[in-house]
Amino acid sequence: MTSLKAHLKRQGTVRGRRWIVKRYANDAIREVKMIYNPKEYEKGKNPRPMYGDKALIKILDDEKQKNNS
Repeated sequence: MTSLKAHLKRQGTVRGRRWIVKRYANDAIREVKMIYNPKEYEKGKNPRPMYGDKALIKILDDEKQKNNS
């Protein structure tokens, strides 16, 4: 089974694809979701910050380093 980070690195970035990151109270990542309609999502109540593929890979790398130390 491959991780999301490995899949994104192998597949490459896709222009316009956006992700949100949900976190626990202790700032650990709870889940990552892909947003299919970013413009529609932005119009909703209290939208979370959205990230592109490269930014998500960096967030996942930082989380892994934080967990390993």
